[in-house]
Amino acid sequence: MKKFLAILAAAMAACMCAYSQGAQNSPAAPEPQASEQAAGEQAPAADSGAASPAAEAPLSPEELEHQKIQKMRDREALRDAYTVKGQMARLVKSLVGDNEAIKSFLGKKILDLYVGQYLLVLAILVVTFIFTRYLLGYIFKLLYKIFKHGDKENFASLFFKKIKTPAITCAAIVGIYFAGVVVVSERESLTVFNRAIAVAFWLSVFWLILNVFDIFFMLAENRLGSKSASAASLINFLRKVVKSIIIIIALLSILDNAGVNVNTIIASLGIGGMALAFAAQDTIANFFGSVSIIIDRPFVVGDWIKTLTYEGNVEAIGFRSTRIRTFTKTLVTIPNSILAKESVENFSKMPLRKVTDVLGLTYSATAEQIEAVIPEIRDAIKATEGVDPYSVSVRFDGFGSSSLNLMVIYYTKKINYDYYQDVRARANFAIMRIFAARGLSFAFPSTSVYVESVPKGLEGK
Repeated sequence: MKKFLAILAAAMAACMCAYSQGAQNSPAAPEPQASEQAAGEQAPAADSGAASPAAEAPLSPEELEHQKIQKMRDREALRDAYTVKGQMARLVKSLVGDNEAIKSFLGKKILDLYVGQYLLVLAILVVTFIFTRYLLGYIFKLLYKIFKHGDKENFASLFFKKIKTPAITCAAIVGIYFAGVVVVSERESLTVFNRAIAVAFWLSVFWLILNVFDIFFMLAENRLGSKSASAASLINFLRKVVKSIIIIIALLSILDNAGVNVNTIIASLGIGGMALAFAAQDTIANFFGSVSIIIDRPFVVGDWIKTLTYEGNVEAIGFRSTRIRTFTKTLVTIPNSILAKESVENFSKMPLRKVTDVLGLTYSATAEQIEAVIPEIRDAIKATEGVDPYSVSVRFDGFGSSSLNLMVIYYTKKINYDYYQDVRARANFAIMRIFAARGLSFAFPSTSVYVESVPKGLEGK
């Protein structure tokens, strides 16, 4: 550790020695105390140089305002960089003192850079590597183990697991910034370097933000999505919307840090968005239709529904359309704007499934027989497995054209088709046995013809 500190101190001394030899490759002041003053004195020169293109091509007031703001940001970034250089020099003075032998060795130039600058960059990169790879890595690993309970992950454990890589990346970018400040001396190059570091830093920050939102949606989907398919669809939809918004903000922020006039881009997007809205009215209507379907939840994936035209099971709900698998196994795609406006009957929401049958007895049946058979049918249906006993109704319905009709109504406990048909078959078999035991017969459509007179010549035939 002592050797490492000695190398770091010597490298810092070399950096200070480089500053003290004059501003051959750097606009910084000879003494560290004057670094901020040097940065401020050189700012007008950069402004005058940047203003020369404006004399050739007049700029709009918005562009001039943007250039003014950008120059202010660049001056602040340069001032911060020169401040870092000055602080390094002051630290060297306090650690090394006046060791002329070390200054002479580390003040030698190799490829336009001093030996001390090479050593200082190496020291900063080594410290950055150790800090990010081992110290931060160990801290995040320890926090993950502390907050994780057994095999089950919670918000805290997922949080430290997800932010580990982007947080380490942010720290590494800061270390690269300090190393770059040591070797980049020219004002224009340092300005470009500051912008590149800002872009890289904000990329890692938005990466971290995306991972944090991923944690929220992942936990919400695990807790709510398993209970409700509609909740899973809504969470998935919100995840895409939030990610899209964050990515758009990140792109605008990165362009702004790179020196691009973001206001012009936003204005052009607004005009282009209006044109796109006129050209894609149906797409927008379908999108908002999908939003209303996901929020109102008239049906979810897997439901058996019936529209004005089609009936089947919902296979997918997209941003533009909903796909329904009909009972003939064809796939129907319906735009969400249509589904949001028309009535939809959802059979999957039925708590019970209704059975309605009409039993026709022959007119040879007597009133006493019908009165006696109705309670027997009612009791038999109640005793049938799968029938809701409180829903059974058996009544004499009236006189048909060729039968005496009994109306039978009851509900099955489950609504799926196979179960419904099995229960109905068991109830029908019970009714047939009752009719057979009572000597009753089912009526079928028949017609009686009465002849009032027989034509002459056919009397004996």
